[in-house]
Amino acid sequence: MIQPTFVVGAYASLPQNRDDQRTYYDLLGDQPWIDATEIPYPGNIADPADRDWLADALPTLWCRNVITAIPGTMQTIGRNPNFGLASPDDDGRQAALDFFDNIRDAISVMADRRGANDVAFVELHSAPTGRADADAMRRSLDELTGRDWFGTRLVIEHCDRFIDGQKPEKGFLPIESEIDICRQTGVGLTVNWGRSCVEGRDAGLPLEHVAAAAQAGVLTGLMFSGAGPEATQYGYEWIDGHLPMNPDEPTSLMDAERMRACMGVAMGCESLEYVGAKVCVPADSSLSERVGYLERIHHAVMAR
Repeated sequence: MIQPTFVVGAYASLPQNRDDQRTYYDLLGDQPWIDATEIPYPGNIADPADRDWLADALPTLWCRNVITAIPGTMQTIGRNPNFGLASPDDDGRQAALDFFDNIRDAISVMADRRGANDVAFVELHSAPTGRADADAMRRSLDELTGRDWFGTRLVIEHCDRFIDGQKPEKGFLPIESEIDICRQTGVGLTVNWGRSCVEGRDAGLPLEHVAAAAQAGVLTGLMFSGAGPEATQYGYEWIDGHLPMNPDEPTSLMDAERMRACMGVAMGCESLEYVGAKVCVPADSSLSERVGYLERIHHAVMAR
């Protein structure tokens, strides 16, 4: 099997200062084990001036980057609970399709700025919270896959499913429904360790999700973010807060053994294309310390 691209969700560990951010990207670009980054939408890529800055800041060797739509998806749900690709509400579903047209436009402009389309995947999500409908999601993907994405591929990133009586972080479709949709539409599926853990309040559930997607032949990505049952500097208990791995964050349930178990299953799946790390870090971390939080995850899951 070809070695998967290793992606870092650098935006979660970016320093606040713009000059430091540029230096951080330069430092990440010097790491031979990093192949690409995960870019949040809207974020810098949505604003024309910031997009130019980002196009220059991202290392030129990073040509298989990933856009995640989760920030904009959750921001819009906060204003419009009907918003989402899986919305049973026609207006809410159309608003989500328009949202992804904006992402498509941003990819095109970014490609012009960098001289090539360096976005390999867009991670989309089966919103809205508590009302997601599998048939609506399939219809949306039928429409989106019929458009020209300039070589970028679409993947569903699984988030916690809606569970009656449990406060959701995202509350979208169950992974079984998403796997069926992937089979029907030809898109891939990405598992995020922390989001699966948050769903079940269970450190074993990410492995089950990886195995289900791998067995179905739709597993395209595997991102490692931590989660845990205690409040920390990163937020309340069971937050989708991108906790570092244990022991960097002692309350995190994501440790080397559990990550390696997921990787052992994922690496046996021919559809796997990227693996990555996305964690928040203490605010006072130096740039090299920020890299270290990501590198320890890479070592845990990729070292042989």
